[in-house]
Amino acid sequence: MHKSFFLAGLVAIVAGGSVTAYAADDEVAQVLKPYYLKDGVDMANYNSILLDSLGLEDSRVVAPPWIEGEDAAPKKWKLTKGDIRFLRDSYRTAMKEEIETKGGYPVVDQPGAGVLALDIEIVYLMPYARKGEKVTVRGFGEMLVHVQLRDGMTGELLAIFEGKQDVGSEYQQNTRLNAENDLRALFTVWGARVRTVMDEAHDG
Repeated sequence: MHKSFFLAGLVAIVAGGSVTAYAADDEVAQVLKPYYLKDGVDMANYNSILLDSLGLEDSRVVAPPWIEGEDAAPKKWKLTKGDIRFLRDSYRTAMKEEIETKGGYPVVDQPGAGVLALDIEIVYLMPYARKGEKVTVRGFGEMLVHVQLRDGMTGELLAIFEGKQDVGSEYQQNTRLNAENDLRALFTVWGARVRTVMDEAHDG
């Protein structure tokens, strides 16, 4: 497999549906734009994943474009400490389940030889409705994601990607439970895609 696509496949992180529904090359190209890919990277050299906390330090919550005036004020669209805790806990749980428990690739907390460092940052979140608003929405909303891959031993940058992600795709009531389920499903797909590409690297 071409190594550039190999890296692209690793971060083909897409929301909704099944993992296999988004595995085609054309879908990968549409999801995340590669800003940098190091030539000659052999993914088979990596056996474990360094999974940092989901990057939320500078994340913004923005109102969807159909919300105007005072209703779009930033104070009405923000992450609480509880939201951040939920996102990080759910992200790590889902990723570890898919990569380590199902895939057998250790998720580690320290850099080292054979470690691939995966750093994912949410640049912004755009919920389609405010908390408590009694409306029907198509999924939770969307987010802009920034991804970096580094060699866990040297810290060398291997790839940078960025792109939008749909968070859920089914029409549903705007409830906290539905939003949390959509976000958990997204993180599960991210982890499953990492596991699949690691399998391909070591079986190829």
